[in-house]
Amino acid sequence: MENIEIKILEFLKGLGTILLYFVTTIIASSLLANFYYHNNIVVATIAQILAYVLLLLVLGIVYRKRLTQDFKDFKKEYIKVALKNWIIGLGVMFICNIIVSSFSGDIATNEEANRNLIALYPVSSAITMIFVGPLVEEITFRASFKKVFSKWYTFAIVTSLIFGAAHISNFFVLLSQGTFNLQELLYLIPYSTLGFFFAKAFYETDNIYTSYLAHMFHNGMCVTLLLLLSLVG
Repeated sequence: MENIEIKILEFLKGLGTILLYFVTTIIASSLLANFYYHNNIVVATIAQILAYVLLLLVLGIVYRKRLTQDFKDFKKEYIKVALKNWIIGLGVMFICNIIVSSFSGDIATNEEANRNLIALYPVSSAITMIFVGPLVEEITFRASFKKVFSKWYTFAIVTSLIFGAAHISNFFVLLSQGTFNLQELLYLIPYSTLGFFFAKAFYETDNIYTSYLAHMFHNGMCVTLLLLLSLVG
């Protein structure tokens, strides 16, 4: 009974972390609203980076012990674990994206928004999407739930679904407005698939920096490709 109560408390802590993530994001964006999309690209770049840094600081304070200990315990072998899970996750996600795109005929709203940001603000996008964002998301969607599940696959499935849902937030916005968009909901599949392998990498090593590296590999590849395409275009 005591073990169940601990798991419930840890689960509530995980939900609280997600709430903290969104609340802090809203507050940071509001505080920097006048500068976030400023006509001066330098001002906009600094504001966008600062918003993510503030978010990381808040979450970093809450999970400072975990982050510090995992940093000390990190081994070079974990890089291979991160790379292996990312490559497998990338392959499965690619297949899922092809299938989903055949139904929707378009890309996910989240993907479209990221492409626009990269085109308009390449520097801040590269820094936030490759380095800061992945750590923020791994803390929020992975580390916060680590103690809740005793089985790795349960942990991977639940956290990947939460991770995927966060990346199709536009679906829930439309739903709140009384509009149901099944096509947008379908993108839960590829996002969750990738999140599953990030979670697996984390669970295999019990180190948040393993999943962070896998996440960083993926975002780094995507941002680099989009930057190259924007230059060619």
